[in-house]
Amino acid sequence: MILPTSDTISPAMQTSQIPAFTLSRLVDRLGGEIRERWAAVLADQAFVGGREVEAFERDFAGYLGAAGCVAVANGTDALTLALKALDLRPGDEVIVPSFTFIGTAGSVVWAGGRPVFADVEPETLNIDPASVAERIGSKTVGVIGVHLFGRPFEIEVLEALCEEHGLWLLEDAAQAHGAAWKGRRVGTFERLATWSFYPSKNLGAFGDAGAVTGTDAALLARVRQIANHGRTAHYEHAEVGTNSRMDGLQAAVLNVRLPHLEAENARRGEIACTYHGMLGELDEVRLLEDRDGVRSVYHQYAIRTSRRDELQSFLQEKGIGTGIHYPMPLHRQPAFADYDPANCPESQAASQQILSLPMFPELTNDEVQGVGEAVREFFGR
Repeated sequence: MILPTSDTISPAMQTSQIPAFTLSRLVDRLGGEIRERWAAVLADQAFVGGREVEAFERDFAGYLGAAGCVAVANGTDALTLALKALDLRPGDEVIVPSFTFIGTAGSVVWAGGRPVFADVEPETLNIDPASVAERIGSKTVGVIGVHLFGRPFEIEVLEALCEEHGLWLLEDAAQAHGAAWKGRRVGTFERLATWSFYPSKNLGAFGDAGAVTGTDAALLARVRQIANHGRTAHYEHAEVGTNSRMDGLQAAVLNVRLPHLEAENARRGEIACTYHGMLGELDEVRLLEDRDGVRSVYHQYAIRTSRRDELQSFLQEKGIGTGIHYPMPLHRQPAFADYDPANCPESQAASQQILSLPMFPELTNDEVQGVGEAVREFFGR
């Protein structure tokens, strides 16, 4: 099986003795069931929409406890469609974290708005409510919070801040499938929330796929209409929309994987617990914080160290794959050079210190132990 490459799936990450991420073990485990469902899609010729997509929308909404789910083509489309449904207008400003994947801010531009970059908390690397408060202006209409690396952001604090200023809050849950805040799964707090099912996600397809969930059924219906060319009836269109629909083959993969998500997230938690125990005492390593009431699903297990590049090279020599998420904060990206410059020192520092260790459910205990021992060896422990 040939997989696409990106900043989250690179050949080096997949071919190391202990890869940072691989799908090969998942294919070994679930490939037979996926092929059976693919055969049914081929027989039905339900390549766009169809029973698999309908089943996924129903079951994913049920898993989350959301008012509904609209399956779309990818996670960036999910964000853009959500912003369109929220009536983002040219010149409107949306506050986004500087330390995250470019799709969060890029979707604001594609939807016609202007991203304003807020800094992140050093303890969690999630968007900092204090930084958000400083950046609210007369043109601000909303805030996008990212549940980065599978760790929920400060939902209640940001909700209160947005309510005070008459702003909407959008959840970018692309990395947080199954994560929870005080016992409630993310993707169910705000009127709209967006998801990516890129292959490397905790709940991933074998290609691009995305979804929009939330609490507002009317807004979700608007997302569905925009995603289907603004269609209201066969060859009748109330507005100019776009074409962003999940295909049946990807929905089939997600339908196979969804029932395993809780067990796989629990395994990620076990791996993280081992890393915590082995690395928490190292003076030169800073672990990200899991606050009370937060259930992280560890999409990435990221550590911070001023010797990041040396450590990455050392681990590579030992056959251990790693990743850097993200080596350049958004406020420094050339793509956003025409927007107001931001002062985001924590985002800048994180970009120079962050290193993601191997994290996927099929890692063996010996492999996890080997990664921890190699990191400890590097720091002389």
